[in-house]
Amino acid sequence: MMIIQKEEFANYIKQYERLIITICLSFTNNYFDAEDLAQQTFLSAYVNYNKFQRENFKSWLTTIAVNKCKDFLKSPARNIYSISEEEYENIKDKGDSPEDILIKKHSKEKIFSLCERLKDPYKALSINYFCKDIKLSDMAKDTGQSLKTLQTQLYRAKKLLKVLWKEEFM
Repeated sequence: MMIIQKEEFANYIKQYERLIITICLSFTNNYFDAEDLAQQTFLSAYVNYNKFQRENFKSWLTTIAVNKCKDFLKSPARNIYSISEEEYENIKDKGDSPEDILIKKHSKEKIFSLCERLKDPYKALSINYFCKDIKLSDMAKDTGQSLKTLQTQLYRAKKLLKVLWKEEFM
């Protein structure tokens, strides 16, 4: 493109940039998409400037902009699907991540193996309390032991488990 034509084209850009952005914005309702489409419009006009018949630049440029916008709106890559709140609730992840599940499983297995290494009465109490999630009050009802006795045994079992845990990981 000759220097005179480049200057002429630069003047056209200054003259029509707001019009082209306005056209693109009216199609997209998104300023950033409109900016991109306006830039594509001017780039396309620049590349094809030698094909311009010099009759009505404004009309030629707005036709390019409208076509760019129509192509953009037809583009399958920009299809946005919305879902209802009910559909969202059905697909929403409600559980732990696979990593969390694995860590919990490994931790439970580790705690169970440590509880297994204790001697009775601490072994049974620890397995029921830590692995089976049975409350002390329920154990007291089932076994007939006093709640205070079970609390003392649990306190001692925790101390023993702490020692075993340190031995295991140190």
